Amino acid sequence: MSEEPKRTEQPPQPQEATAPQLPIPENDQLTPQMAREFFMSVLDYGREEHEAKAGIIEELVDLLLPEARAIAQPIRPKSGGDARTPETLEQQFGVTVRERAAAWLHEPAVRLAGVTRKLEPRNASPDESGGELRRELFMLTDGRLVTVETVGTWYLKDALRVSGDTLVGAREVSPAEVLRHFDFVSILKALLGTLFDGAAVLKQQSQQSSEIVERSGRFFTIIAQVAVSMKENADQLRRVGDTLA
Repeated sequence: MSEEPKRTEQPPQPQEATAPQLPIPENDQLTPQMAREFFMSVLDYGREEHEAKAGIIEELVDLLLPEARAIAQPIRPKSGGDARTPETLEQQFGVTVRERAAAWLHEPAVRLAGVTRKLEPRNASPDESGGELRRELFMLTDGRLVTVETVGTWYLKDALRVSGDTLVGAREVSPAEVLRHFDFVSILKALLGTLFDGAAVLKQQSQQSSEIVERSGRFFTIIAQVAVSMKENADQLRRVGDTLA
């Protein structure tokens, strides 16, 4: 079927955590017990919100598997270029080298997010060498989420800048773990791009599934509800800020 992804009505809606409301007693005074119960509920809400976001990511990933397979590329090339040894990185930057052997490292995947941190050399001038720790999130074509950590380094050799890239970490992660390191909205945007880019490739190859309308409709329904929920939370925080100002 050659239809483009479009919004369709879907009855079921994903459940969102509801923010607790501060109780207002008749005499406008909170008792210690009321305050304790409220703040305990706030902490519980934070956990519920985290779990709700993890569930949304898991469902969206499952919806996008056909499109992900269409545009996936190997995570890392077979050759690592001018990579430094793990021992050298540990001595130079204090980087802890974790799991480096994963069967899926050369399998096709879709990149969903990434964060970087600048590394300062321990025993050299920042003008002579430097590095950057990169943590990237990928979606494998079977729906697994994985993170890959690499250290990009550079140093001067005979007035020439030599660059390298070394793998220092590779592991499978759960949606809940993903949210500890990567921005939720950025992941949603990457998944949205995966839907459109993958659907376009499948259409060109005349391999688009007849379920594309139903799946994309479910996807847009979830995204729309998340957007509305986040806007309501932002408006509520803004009103609190205006009240305190």
